[in-house]
Amino acid sequence: MPPTTSIPRFLLPQRSAMWRTRLSIPASTSLTIRNASNQKKNSNSKSKPFVLEKPSKFTPPSHPARLRKQGPRYPGPQLSDEEIARQTTKKYPNMMPPEGSFMHWFMNNKTIHMWITLGTLFTLAGTVWITNFKRNSPFADMLPSWTQLFIHPIACVRTFMEVLKLDSERSTAETMERRKRKVEDVQKRAAYRKAHGMETDDFGGWTAKSDGQLLGPGMPIGDVEGEQPTEQVRPKKPLKKWLGIW
Repeated sequence: MPPTTSIPRFLLPQRSAMWRTRLSIPASTSLTIRNASNQKKNSNSKSKPFVLEKPSKFTPPSHPARLRKQGPRYPGPQLSDEEIARQTTKKYPNMMPPEGSFMHWFMNNKTIHMWITLGTLFTLAGTVWITNFKRNSPFADMLPSWTQLFIHPIACVRTFMEVLKLDSERSTAETMERRKRKVEDVQKRAAYRKAHGMETDDFGGWTAKSDGQLLGPGMPIGDVEGEQPTEQVRPKKPLKKWLGIW
């Protein structure tokens, strides 16, 4: 009989997890396999539908059923009426001013904010207009200084209105001169075309209208028999001035 020798365990082949799992299951236990059932359910079986109970009132899930009437209770004694009144007038850091203070009235008054906004807009508009007037008008050096507005306000306003009148007259004269040059140019073109026989009745033969064409087919004054043109002069009413301004 050959001698028996014990083989060390680390020399034996290791078993995989598959063999270990299968060997660890006892032989007495049997695996149950559930297959898909081929039996059809009875369609004639009457099943009642699942109906929810009708709520008494609409209570969305985001709102609680009961509203909290009292504030949260903090540990400590209840505050007295004097302490509660003192808290309403106390100034806390990084908080809105308390009620009854000047800042609270100033920040919650809509009329003051409206006047501040309109005043800022009108001030900016006036500043831009005066800057453009000083840049474009030749009478800018005749404007009074800002100090005169506080020393002699009436004389300052009167001088300012006279400067505006001079500037408007200058603009009117320049505009009339520009229009006059355009009319003379049209008349010269019409005379040139007429002298060279290029005047036609088409659209290209346009020319400046005469005074009779501008007046139209109306009856001129003084053509009626027994009538002479008379000019009606209305007396001017004296203007009533207040403090010499209006």
